[in-house]
Amino acid sequence: MDIGAIITAIPPSAIPLVVVILGLAYLYFKFGKEKKDREVTKAARDKDSQEIHDTLLRHTFQIDELKGHSVHHEQILDDLNKQMGLLNTNIVKLQVTIENLGKK
Repeated sequence: MDIGAIITAIPPSAIPLVVVILGLAYLYFKFGKEKKDREVTKAARDKDSQEIHDTLLRHTFQIDELKGHSVHHEQILDDLNKQMGLLNTNIVKLQVTIENLGKK
């Protein structure tokens, strides 16, 4: 069927009504598709946002854990330095005692 034949079959008084119906159908499908596209975009954006949030949260926990390890290591190094100082002091005392024994 030809469009011209369809148009001639429509009474002239009904043409404005057909144009309005076709226009409304066009708008319905255009905005309906646009709404669906927006929902798809929203879902993808929300998924990306959730992944970024989860990654950021995981990194925050890892950073806090590493900070805890750093503090613990710092305490161990301080203890080792104190022990090295005591060891050096005791070595000097031992050396003095040995020298005194050698003099007698």
